[in-house]
Amino acid sequence: MAMEKHFIQEGKIRSEMDSFLRRDLGKAGYCGMKIQKTPLAVRINIYVEKPPLVIGKKGKRIGKLTKLLEEKYNIENLAIDVQRVEDPVLNPEIIARRIATAIERNMYRRKVVYKAMRAIMAAGAKGVEISLSGKIIGKGGRSRTEKYSEGYIKKAGDSTKLVRVGSTQAYLKAGVIGVTVKIVPPDAVFPDQITITSKDETSKDEEEKDKKI
Repeated sequence: MAMEKHFIQEGKIRSEMDSFLRRDLGKAGYCGMKIQKTPLAVRINIYVEKPPLVIGKKGKRIGKLTKLLEEKYNIENLAIDVQRVEDPVLNPEIIARRIATAIERNMYRRKVVYKAMRAIMAAGAKGVEISLSGKIIGKGGRSRTEKYSEGYIKKAGDSTKLVRVGSTQAYLKAGVIGVTVKIVPPDAVFPDQITITSKDETSKDEEEKDKKI
C-alpha cells in the first residue's frame, strides 16, 4: 500500500510540474518533459521549440526556473537539460499552440487550420486531424466542435497508440476554445496496413531469394 501511495504521489507531482511548465514556457514552444532520478541528482529534460527563451541571457532564466522547481516541489540537486524539438511541424503540442496563438490574434480560424494541415502533410505525415471546440462563432453563439482532417487517422484499437496527440486552449473574450491536434507520423506502421507491389518488384524479390538459396 505504501508503494502504491508513493507511485500515485510521484504521478501527481509529474502532472503538476508538466502543467506548470506548459504555462510558464508556452512562448518557448514547450511540448513535454522527462524526469530521470539518480543517486546524486534529479535530472529533468525539457523539450521546447526555442531553447534560448528557456535558458535566457547567461543562463539566468534557467537558473531561476531550477530554483523555483526545487522549492515548489521539494527537489534537491535538480539539473535541467533543455533540448530542441526535432521536426516541430510533426509535433502536435507545438502545432496546437501555434493555432491557439493565431486564433487569439483574431486570425481566421479555417485559414490557420488548413495552413497547418498542409504543412504537416508536406512534412510526410500519414494523416492529421485538428479539432476546435467551444464558442467558435463568438458572443451569443453556442458551443460546438469543428473537425478538420486529411490522410489516414486511427480512432479505435491499439493502433491509436501510434497517433501523436497534443492539445491546448485559446483564450478569447467570448470564452475558451479548445484546440486538439492528432498526427500520424511518417514512420507509423499499422497492423492492417497493406502494401501493394507491382509484378516486376515481386519477380525481382523472388530472383534475389533464388540466388541466396
